[in-house]
Amino acid sequence: MNAERYYTTAQVRELDRLASAEFGLCGFTLMQRAGAAALAALRQTWPEALSLHIFCGTGNNGGDGFIIGALALSAGLRAHIHIVGDAGRIRGDALQALQVARANGVPIDSSITFDTNAGTVAVDALLGTGLTGEVRSPYRTAIDAINASGLPVLAVDLPSGLDSDTGEIRGHCVNADLTVTFIGRKHGLVRGEGPRQCGELVFAALDVPATLYQRLAL
Repeated sequence: MNAERYYTTAQVRELDRLASAEFGLCGFTLMQRAGAAALAALRQTWPEALSLHIFCGTGNNGGDGFIIGALALSAGLRAHIHIVGDAGRIRGDALQALQVARANGVPIDSSITFDTNAGTVAVDALLGTGLTGEVRSPYRTAIDAINASGLPVLAVDLPSGLDSDTGEIRGHCVNADLTVTFIGRKHGLVRGEGPRQCGELVFAALDVPATLYQRLAL
């Protein structure tokens, strides 16, 4: 199955486009599925998890994190969302996901400090494949705080700071214990520093039809 291949960032974006154009899977639907898949993998890996600190950027990777927060709270876990960057820049599907998190009563702020009590997991939903160039503050500060926390870390789609094509570290990079990647496996997860930074790798196709991958291969 072509879903088992590895893809460039541009190819994964084309898969996203085809999912919408050819199969009517809107971005927010895929975001909801991504959040659910990530939380399921987190709970399977750390069944003792009681509390999540979710660090969200202002793009779609952050949107996945907002969904994780809402679903975690509904499942009886404690969840705290930390928005890193200018929240006023959140748009589209990510804004809709933020509204879901707010409606579900998830605590949300712009802090970077967090508790490190037993049963706490840090979630990296900062940058994903949206990174261009070197990591800059405030993302650099958040990445360093996550790495220094000593907590188990879930990376959403890709450890923030890792080049999704080459596996190069862009100055600062989340050191994840578990990475859940969506729709298409990214080359950077298995190249360069990728294997060291992503930890255990879980793939979630998000119920995208197999024919989508065949269409991309044409």
